[in-house]
Amino acid sequence: MARTAQLSGARLPLRARSTRYLPMALFWQVVVVVALLFAVQRTATGLVVAGAVVLLAMLLTLPVNGRSLFSTLRVRAAYSSRRRNLVAEPDQPAALVPLGQWLPHLHVTETRNVYGGEIGVVGDGESWSGLLEISSDDNLISDRGSELDLEVLGALISQDDVVFAGIQVVTLTVPGPTQAMITPGSPALQSYLEIVGEESTPPAVRRTWVALRLDPRLCLEAVARRGSGQVGVFATLRFGLHRAQATLKRQGVSAEALDPIAISEVLGLTSGASDDAPEERTRETWRQWACDGLVHETRAIRSFGSDPTAAYQALLDSVAQSPAMMVLTSFTVSPGQPAAGAIRHVSHNEEQAAAADEELVAEMGSRFSFGPLGGTQVPGLLATIPLGRQVDS
Repeated sequence: MARTAQLSGARLPLRARSTRYLPMALFWQVVVVVALLFAVQRTATGLVVAGAVVLLAMLLTLPVNGRSLFSTLRVRAAYSSRRRNLVAEPDQPAALVPLGQWLPHLHVTETRNVYGGEIGVVGDGESWSGLLEISSDDNLISDRGSELDLEVLGALISQDDVVFAGIQVVTLTVPGPTQAMITPGSPALQSYLEIVGEESTPPAVRRTWVALRLDPRLCLEAVARRGSGQVGVFATLRFGLHRAQATLKRQGVSAEALDPIAISEVLGLTSGASDDAPEERTRETWRQWACDGLVHETRAIRSFGSDPTAAYQALLDSVAQSPAMMVLTSFTVSPGQPAAGAIRHVSHNEEQAAAADEELVAEMGSRFSFGPLGGTQVPGLLATIPLGRQVDS
């Protein structure tokens, strides 16, 4: 069906050893040791206490509605902290204010390639990211022509002596015509279907970006070898962007590194920023995030299964028929963690956003492992903007 790159058999380490569950493993080791200490006393009191310790540990760690009690408490604490730390008036251009309210150290700067051309860089205070935009989405992930192999791209997380904090693919889809704009059964919709002549209508707009995020703390020596301070950081990021661009080219996919102006436009577009901005730019609730009059509802994707490329394509096919105004999807690889992502539906009101999410889960729930909605709307937002992030929940 598709032509994929041949990179010495490099594959995404889907079963890479993850440190995500290390605290839970340590917790249960402590529980077992404590329970055994009481149990070996061979007294009624000791056995009761041992049983109570194990029972309490199970109540704290077994997931209910997708989360354990520990996870719920952690998510609620992070949710409350974000609301307290919201920056009402960040020092940002109007299009970047919605992001700047939740990322107070957000800034867009530049570096230059060997030919003197500008390459945009976006920083968040701890890491720096560079962006490539796919020149033709028809050649990205489709049922004909070239295909971007997500496993090969994800394997670029480790390049020579460099370890990147994230390799991410983000796709913006505007369904066409969307039910959020045209009433189902209307003459306009019927005319459109007659023109396209397909049961599944193609999207009106589809744009895709590849983001590489560099956290210098993950490879201090590699960064230092390329220069001191910011010079080394930017040189390392240029190295990664060049490798990613070459990988895409070998797969028949053209990609262009974005300059600072283009990056700012992409950040504003994917965050849903509007030129006609109200006084209150953004607001996070437990299940949704509002920005400039639009409602966003985001759900984490915990796993893409054994074939991420096919799964991501199926996701794009599904959201092309979504009743939302626009949909953003992401696929992200980070060191020590399995590939994950998120999906964000953007609509005019809460009901439309919720309906679009429910429709997707009903259709694709058997193929993907979706996370719960509550408490992670801003982390989900940041995971569906090309910054190279996963959902931090």
